[in-house]
Amino acid sequence: MKKISSSIAGIVLAATAAFAAPAQANLVTNGGFETGDFSGWAQTGDAVFDGVQCAGPGPSVYAGNCSAYFGSPESQSGIAQTIDVGSVGKMWNLSFAFLPDGGLPNSFTVMFGGKTLLSLTDTGASDYMVYQFSGFTTAENMTLSFDFFDPAGFLSLDAVTVTAVPEPATTALMGAALAGLLVMRRRKAS
Repeated sequence: MKKISSSIAGIVLAATAAFAAPAQANLVTNGGFETGDFSGWAQTGDAVFDGVQCAGPGPSVYAGNCSAYFGSPESQSGIAQTIDVGSVGKMWNLSFAFLPDGGLPNSFTVMFGGKTLLSLTDTGASDYMVYQFSGFTTAENMTLSFDFFDPAGFLSLDAVTVTAVPEPATTALMGAALAGLLVMRRRKAS
């Protein structure tokens, strides 16, 4: 009897593992700026004093070895990327780390799919702040943009991720459990 129970447990475990949701990949190209430049991003506005620094782990880098900085003295600058998010109506998660240096005046705006998600003005100096947003796709391709203005210093950005939220695997897990119960019932009847 123990052998049958072990076999059933093994079948259920294997079925559960087969249907488990895989880790979701970042849909953003070069979201950590680890290439050392703005590869994958389109620069916008007055980008003369914008760049990527690769100083390794430290206070100017949130994750990895590089981060982007923005410090246009005359007008707003920024970066944008069009992201293939799949189909309309799917849930997405956006996350990024933002570092203001306290130079005033300053402004920081984040838009995704034409919708403003965050707009900050005259943010004081702080450590990196991580922001997270969720929503539903409105098109197969959505543009993510970050706009900056800090004539007295620099604003930094790092660890930009957009992931698609997987559909629930509940149905698959319930099906595996039901199959296991049917096997147990059939064995008991024999």
